[in-house]
Amino acid sequence: MNLETYFDSPERSNTEEIVNDYLLFKVNPLISEVLEGFPEFVVILNKNRQIVAFNNKALVAFSAATPEQILGKRVGEAINCIHSKLMPGGCGTSSFCKECGAAKAVKETNETKIKSEEECKITGIKNDKEISYEFLVYTQPIPFKENNYTLFSVKDISSVKRKEALEKIFFHDILNTSGAINGIAQLIEKEDDADEREQLIKSLVYSSEQLLNEILTQQEIRYAEEGNLQINIKDHSVNDILKSAVELYQNHELAENKNFAVNYLRNDTIFPTDKTLLIRSIGNLIKNALEASSPKDEVRLYSYATDDRIYFNITNPLVIPENVQLQLFQRSFSTKQKKGRGIGLYSVKLIIEQNLKGKVSFVSDKQVGTIFTIEMPRHFIN
Repeated sequence: MNLETYFDSPERSNTEEIVNDYLLFKVNPLISEVLEGFPEFVVILNKNRQIVAFNNKALVAFSAATPEQILGKRVGEAINCIHSKLMPGGCGTSSFCKECGAAKAVKETNETKIKSEEECKITGIKNDKEISYEFLVYTQPIPFKENNYTLFSVKDISSVKRKEALEKIFFHDILNTSGAINGIAQLIEKEDDADEREQLIKSLVYSSEQLLNEILTQQEIRYAEEGNLQINIKDHSVNDILKSAVELYQNHELAENKNFAVNYLRNDTIFPTDKTLLIRSIGNLIKNALEASSPKDEVRLYSYATDDRIYFNITNPLVIPENVQLQLFQRSFSTKQKKGRGIGLYSVKLIIEQNLKGKVSFVSDKQVGTIFTIEMPRHFIN
């Protein structure tokens, strides 16, 4: 049966071939010792990218109690990647796999018989929650017993990526905002005109709110990843949420020369949510839309309601390139090509889906431009 694929071969070895390969490596004490010597998980893949050997750290990484639970699987399937079941051919065959560092490294080594190194971001499911992994992947060809295998090892770079993100945020965004606050405070001290002084005070309050928002966002991401984020569910008006979200950026420099608009519900409605977390998430999407837009472009926020859902939509005319669409919502991925960027969309998905029981999605094409949607339940059930 020919299975469809968007990237790598869907072909698989049968159970007998997998077991034979497993025993081939298992009875070789030298190979076993080498695999156990790696500081993190390592596996050996056959020609069809299936796991035939591994160290004990791999069992732990894949939450496997026995070898049978990972033998014959591909790495994305073993780690429960959210894209590994999208196609009948499994890991390596979906459109998302075209941008996966692990899939690219394995394919290159399989086809060229040379070693490869790629950064890899994988979103997996563990205990019914999405987990973001960030690895530096190494692949090395291994000709053994007249067959060709691939050694697949990783280095966890999550802490490095988090450090880069914090450095960017605290040394760039927060430093810039702090500098603006300091500059405004100095102007207030020297300003004698009452009207000018009042405007400067308003600017000072706004800038300090932006600074506080940046710090709280980082705190929320940390708590959400650890499963310790405290949420405060109360009834709120949809139009009140829209108004508060717009106020975050209507006077922001990003909104200058942009047609930033909001459409309120004609018949307002009430629903339960954490207002602070939802507004900050909508604000992140507004910020991204404003950053992506050109002067005179329209960025619009609007909402609509059904019997059981509330939808918040942010639109802009930009069409996101396909390769970028395939990587959105991954931790540390950024379209800005700067170290430390890329946690905005990740945080929105993390907080909305894992804490507020909502859903985040988008469409992007020439007909509609780009529309990001936050979908919230009208009834919150713990």
